[in-house]
Amino acid sequence: MRNKSDKPTNTPQGVELEYNSLRNEILKRIELRQQLISITLTLAGVFLSFGLATDLVALIYPPLAAFLAIGWVQNDRAIQNLAIYIREKLETRPIGLGYETYIQQKRERSKKLGGRRFIVMSHAGIFLFTQLMALGIELSKSVSFPFSFLKWALLVIDLVSMVVVVWVVRRARR
Repeated sequence: MRNKSDKPTNTPQGVELEYNSLRNEILKRIELRQQLISITLTLAGVFLSFGLATDLVALIYPPLAAFLAIGWVQNDRAIQNLAIYIREKLETRPIGLGYETYIQQKRERSKKLGGRRFIVMSHAGIFLFTQLMALGIELSKSVSFPFSFLKWALLVIDLVSMVVVVWVVRRARR
């Protein structure tokens, strides 16, 4: 049985510790998001360069990019949720915390470049453009019809992968 004295309190020090912990998690997730973009560009370079010389290799890249995009969006959503929690639960207390509220107000006032949607669009563009490059490389080499079953299957998977990227990115913009 819990004693009344065992009940957690929301002291300013406890709130500040929680705030710092959540801000650190946001920073770590931003770092992970950037690493996913670096990995995407590295994989694109590898698969597209090998794809220039070897049949079908470039078509393997788009599904990988779709999975990386899903990971990117998952981190983006977690960052949003953490920021909302900080803004709505921690910064409403009168202890001097206010960074997330300040950033959100600044975002709402400024709809120019630098807003969240432009960050999402720029990263989504990397995923989609590299996927399109993979398709373009493979299709530019393929002047002979009919395509093999494997090539058709990979093309369908690639198109589905691009649709998945568009879908998850649209959900991230909400």
